[in-house]
Amino acid sequence: MIRNTGIKSCLLVCVFTFWANTAIAVDTPSEPRGTEVGQSLVKWEWDRVSSAELYEVVIDGTEVFTTSDPQYFSFNLWAGEHSLTVRAKNWNGEYSARTPTVKINVSDWFSAASYNRSYIAGEESTSLVSSSAPAPIQEGQLLSKPTDVRGSVTDVGTILWQWTSVPGANTYDVTVDGGYAGTTSVTEFTSSGLWEGDHSMTVVAIAADGDTSERSMTAKSWVGAGVQSDSVVLNSQTSSVVAPPSPVGDTDAANVQSMIDPASYGYNEVYNRSGYDLVFSDEFNGTALNPYRWNTGHRWDGEFNGERFEYRVINSEKQFYVNIFSDDEEHIRDIASVYNPFELSGSSLAIRAIKNPLKTNNNNSAYGSMAEISSQQDFLSGSIATHDKFSQKYGYFEARIKIPSHIGTFPAFWLFHENSVAEGTQKTEIDIMENLGHAPHYVYNTFHYYKDVSPSYAGTYNFIKPNPDGQIFTGIDYSQDFHVYAVEWQPGRIVWLIDGEQVSEVTSSEVDFEELYIKLNLAMGGNWTNFPTNLGGLGRSSGQYFPTQDDLNNFNNPALEIDYIRVYKKR
Repeated sequence: MIRNTGIKSCLLVCVFTFWANTAIAVDTPSEPRGTEVGQSLVKWEWDRVSSAELYEVVIDGTEVFTTSDPQYFSFNLWAGEHSLTVRAKNWNGEYSARTPTVKINVSDWFSAASYNRSYIAGEESTSLVSSSAPAPIQEGQLLSKPTDVRGSVTDVGTILWQWTSVPGANTYDVTVDGGYAGTTSVTEFTSSGLWEGDHSMTVVAIAADGDTSERSMTAKSWVGAGVQSDSVVLNSQTSSVVAPPSPVGDTDAANVQSMIDPASYGYNEVYNRSGYDLVFSDEFNGTALNPYRWNTGHRWDGEFNGERFEYRVINSEKQFYVNIFSDDEEHIRDIASVYNPFELSGSSLAIRAIKNPLKTNNNNSAYGSMAEISSQQDFLSGSIATHDKFSQKYGYFEARIKIPSHIGTFPAFWLFHENSVAEGTQKTEIDIMENLGHAPHYVYNTFHYYKDVSPSYAGTYNFIKPNPDGQIFTGIDYSQDFHVYAVEWQPGRIVWLIDGEQVSEVTSSEVDFEELYIKLNLAMGGNWTNFPTNLGGLGRSSGQYFPTQDDLNNFNNPALEIDYIRVYKKR
């Protein structure tokens, strides 16, 4: 969605001018370089900077990652040219200059060499077999791989993927944007409802007896705001690249070290909140998520859910949250490099869920290591939160949001307790907006808290039902457009509003206990999704709980779209 961006205030210009003239106190990383170490895999390296805490890595001009090591691995790359720049950040939050861009051309690997890779004692070893010798035929790969893979935009948000027929093939498994998209018996597949940006596809041929081909090379196609035919076609015969448009949005927005997005002052409505002052905002007009305002790790009960050795599954939900700002190298290398759920269009943020390409088993552990939990969850998704960055007691909290209408989605905009159990908390939670994707006409408002919480006792759960009802039905399908969801939180009272109209309220002294931080996330499945219909759920029998195979086959990469978030404090 594109909103009227207005005129940026002098404050925005002054802030950027100040930073532009500030002396850089961190050395620029030297000797940036890239090495193709495997199929669709590049190892980027640079010389260590002694004063650096982290390095900010930019891949192909748009994908931004952080790492504490002077190296980074890019996975699942298409054949063709890829680039890197990097800058260092010290403990004081100061950045170095960015390195010159280093480029590497990733080969059509299957036609160039066969590749065997193993990990021994945590180190990678590689062996390359020259293309002059025929690559050995692997068991289960007796068919020739599909070639001439290509994509063309046929309608808004729609790509027709096509490839050549493979003799002996009965069906084809199609992967779109890194996740399984479906199976077809013909040599084409349609992806619809796609967001604006780059999309990719690979295909595998399958014989009637289950034998499979090698995976095809990657076809890429750029979906714009309207119908267009620009596409990237990458196959074993040719490699022609049509570059996508340059990133849309303010390239400096992610570097603004302020809880208030200066761009907010370009919107007249910011000045119209009578009796309140703006204290936090993000207009999402940049090209990357701002790390000074947001964390992308998910917390529960005041503790981090997403430390390297303990990842928890809450409410039997089916997603694994990708933490693009993780301090854990393993998470960045093995998870965040595979998928980034945060897409910025230049005017809004989308948190998009995909089928998990890392899934290898159907385990159902409630907690475990990163490898254990990431390999069992059905989906990858995202969560943003301001914990340890911004929290507030009382005020006006609002976000303009478009929810997905998709079986299994569970988006939420909520406020959660900053304190851990050891610090003293009632585990306070104010749910400003929750929804179950199969019922986009319903929005839920909730206030939860616990009494007598201690390090040795989880506390007694309490829920105060909003008046007149926490289940809001106005006859509107909230997935069809953006709507403003808000709470006005005052001593002893919480009022919920949609598009400026009050829909429910709670009056209780229990709302006064503690400061809360902001959280937005897109969960998938879980207990509530599968509850009986009288509690909002799908009402399916236990053997048909989401996600069934039909749910997975029909999965279409839904997104929670966020236009802006603004928080005000009473004068």
